[in-house]
Amino acid sequence: MSDLVLHNYYRSSTSYRVRIALVMKGLDYTYVPHHLRHGEHLEPAYLAVNPQGLVPALVLEDGKLLTQSLAII
Repeated sequence: MSDLVLHNYYRSSTSYRVRIALVMKGLDYTYVPHHLRHGEHLEPAYLAVNPQGLVPALVLEDGKLLTQSLAII
């Protein structure tokens, strides 16, 4: 398992942008899907990680959270 954890939705263009950047940089990451149409991003477990309830969200090795695709890239 990687130290980077990417919370995302496969149909989100901003999540896609982050996935491309991570691959281009050669960084390993753990992919955690959240189906937005099913409301999975509003579940308490995800809101504990990202209180905004938005994707993408990248949890870094030190536990810090980045929540905007441009900030992540």
